[in-house]
Amino acid sequence: MADDKNKCKNPSCTCPAQPGGKYCSASCEGSGDTIELDCDCGHDECGGNF
Repeated sequence: MADDKNKCKNPSCTCPAQPGGKYCSASCEGSGDTIELDCDCGHDECGGNF
């Protein structure tokens, strides 16, 4: 799990953001301001994948 300052900006995602970015993946970046219950970033370690 990422610390809050380096966490992906998708609220349902627990991954760290890419270096110099706000999101961990294109999937999370594409979610924009939409609040999702399930994260589809595809990272095995993500706690938002159900």
